[in-house]
Amino acid sequence: MKSSLRKTPVALQVAFKYGSASDALSGCHFTLDEEGAELTLTVDLTPNFRTRDRNAAAYVDAVMLVREFHKLKHVQCHDNLLRARLVRAWERHRNPSLRLALDLGQRGKLLYAVVPRSLLMGGVQLDVLSVLEVADRQRSGRGFGASGFRSSGFQPSGLSL
Repeated sequence: MKSSLRKTPVALQVAFKYGSASDALSGCHFTLDEEGAELTLTVDLTPNFRTRDRNAAAYVDAVMLVREFHKLKHVQCHDNLLRARLVRAWERHRNPSLRLALDLGQRGKLLYAVVPRSLLMGGVQLDVLSVLEVADRQRSGRGFGASGFRSSGFQPSGLSL
């Protein structure tokens, strides 16, 4: 059963192994998919990539997440409504397991095994146990990380040197 937990944007704090962190990301369209005792929380991170300013903090942090997805340590969300709905779904099952799916649009989708923790000041922290899947949506030299000028944001002019 798939249900929407929240549609509006929420600030996310992301921490990586070896001390680096990010607090400029925002997630939206939080959905929870329940298949037996396995819960999958999906977060849409594509608005962080939709900016004209490639030096914006949200864009830089989103690109860092794509590059260093394997170093992700935890994701924090300080939204009490999201926390309450996630706790309610968690308590409906006997030995539930939680997965976190981060939708990166054209850059793919990341799937993690996580353990939730309630934060003292409200919100929830999802501690990453392991990377389960990396779905890459880029094809034929397009998108992030491709070779050539397109990955850096420049378009070929058609001039040959």
